[in-house]
Amino acid sequence: MPRHLLGAAACFLAAALVLLQQEVAHAQPFDYPSARPSTSWSNTDASLTHHVTFMDGSVARAALLRLNPAGYGPSYAFGFFCTNHQTSSPCTDFLLGVAVVYCNSGALMTSVVAGIPQVVWSANRARPVADGATAELTASGDLVLKAPDGSLVWSAGTAGRSVAGISINADGNLVMVDAANKTVWQSFDHPTDTLLVGQSLRQGARLVANTSAANWSPSRLYLAVADDSLSAYVAATPPQRYYHLGFFSTSKTAGAYATYANGSLTVLAPSATTPLTTIQLPPIAAGTVQYMRLEHDGHLRLYEWRPAGWAPVFDVIRLFPDDCAFPTVCGAYGVCTDSTQCSCPDAANFRPVDFRRPNRGCVPAAPPASCAAATAPRRAHRLVSLPGLAYFNDHDTSMRTLERVTEAACKKACLDDCKCVAAQFIYGNDAGDGFCYLQSEVFSLETSQPQVVHYNSTMHLKVQATRTTTARF
Repeated sequence: MPRHLLGAAACFLAAALVLLQQEVAHAQPFDYPSARPSTSWSNTDASLTHHVTFMDGSVARAALLRLNPAGYGPSYAFGFFCTNHQTSSPCTDFLLGVAVVYCNSGALMTSVVAGIPQVVWSANRARPVADGATAELTASGDLVLKAPDGSLVWSAGTAGRSVAGISINADGNLVMVDAANKTVWQSFDHPTDTLLVGQSLRQGARLVANTSAANWSPSRLYLAVADDSLSAYVAATPPQRYYHLGFFSTSKTAGAYATYANGSLTVLAPSATTPLTTIQLPPIAAGTVQYMRLEHDGHLRLYEWRPAGWAPVFDVIRLFPDDCAFPTVCGAYGVCTDSTQCSCPDAANFRPVDFRRPNRGCVPAAPPASCAAATAPRRAHRLVSLPGLAYFNDHDTSMRTLERVTEAACKKACLDDCKCVAAQFIYGNDAGDGFCYLQSEVFSLETSQPQVVHYNSTMHLKVQATRTTTARF
């Protein structure tokens, strides 16, 4: 080939290579997953230009964003999120947290109808902040959240621990590392109400449900791992257990923990390869993500992104004999039937909290006096006896248990104990030989199903005695 043609060909190839490199560079995602001290982010549209208002009024303002490895789709962002918005007024209550957001190939949050951000970790769920709040990775290496007036709302507590940077990882873990890239702090160690794939729930940590769909503050429902079980409770004194998954082990296992993996929730012992117990889950579909959330109704549900939006795909906690066994399904003192209909236990002694919403629970017309006020508890109270009612609380976590007793002895034990507000008496064929479980607080009750559980149950609920009524049992 003539020299001048070779030169032209070389120039053409060089130009083509430059164009190709430019196209490749342009095709690369321009996400921004990391930051170094000192960096601050203000909760305003002007400060966080990558922001979206969704069709339901929810708002997402991303400070860090890790684009899905595929280059688009469900991705993880760290920033300010207002997602419990249910009114026509502007969103005002924001969480600083990690959320799953739907992104296009340019790493721009989109899908404003179906892709409502799913908050999977938050720093300030009990204390939302307003516009103008500030998050900062300080020069000393602490991650802090301040209200618009400058008051401290939350701190990671990492000041002075040589934090060199923060990043949101592809698995949704928000991580602070030192100069040697060793983890100093990570959100996976501080779960709120949600687990992500690859995350573990260790002893000392809890999943704590939100108070309601519209209220992010922690409720009394929580899930925890102990040496002998994975269990869910409603906080009381003592805690009342409504779900219990024991381990296939002859003894307690110190340090047992649960890990959420693709297709399973597995409980393991430290340094062990054989699971103590495993719950099989639906595997994750290609190109999507899942998360697991303990919800305000006590269910532990698995959610997955689908083309039409987020959808529940599995309920991890399923109770026997039915959903009436959940502790807050009908509110305090509310009675749940097998069709999850709610009512008050006895119209003469209890009234609804809200007549229009029976699931809000009931209150005694004459509530039992506190221990401090009850100088003579036996004379101050009486029991309302309700055959055919049962209670969710695991017998092992009742305030007190009496075995092989009569119903009269069970009732007397509750009347004599000022901390007892209810007693469940169960028996088989002989009503004179039963078991008595005293409760320190009453949550939802349920209709008994002797043909299913193979025992009879009566609930005895403590109320104040009237002036003309003496304590009876």
